[in-house]
Amino acid sequence: MDQPATIAWKYEANLIREEDLPMLAAHLLAAGQDSPSLRDLAGCSRREHPAEIRQLFGHIMEELAVRIPDYETAERCLLHHMATQLSAGAMSPKGAATRVWQGIEALTDPEREFVAAVGPEYHLDFMSPEEIRTWENAVRLSAKTLAGTAFPYPQ
Repeated sequence: MDQPATIAWKYEANLIREEDLPMLAAHLLAAGQDSPSLRDLAGCSRREHPAEIRQLFGHIMEELAVRIPDYETAERCLLHHMATQLSAGAMSPKGAATRVWQGIEALTDPEREFVAAVGPEYHLDFMSPEEIRTWENAVRLSAKTLAGTAFPYPQ
């Protein structure tokens, strides 16, 4: 189960949908987190109005003293998360290519190198098997470098 700070950046990076927040709230309660808004959201239906869910989520983060990151920071968290997943073998370079877009906010050299190594997804269709292997190795190397740097948001 993710911690509240992790849920905050994943939500901001659009990895978590609003309709999934009530179940996540229930999991947080089961894991020992507690706040009035967390209990309220855990009791909501997936079909609750999205504005109500968003409002409760914001209250939860305030009550748990978790700052919701801005979108650019959430994108950087996503880069670090994917780099860690790639380094651990839990994600493929092709999987990363489907999620990294060239306009993503990358502030550090390792982040920029990772985005550049991944490149645009469409170019994979025009690569030979040897070029794909070379590309995969470059992506894994840049992911390992990025995974070894400080995460841009408190976990």
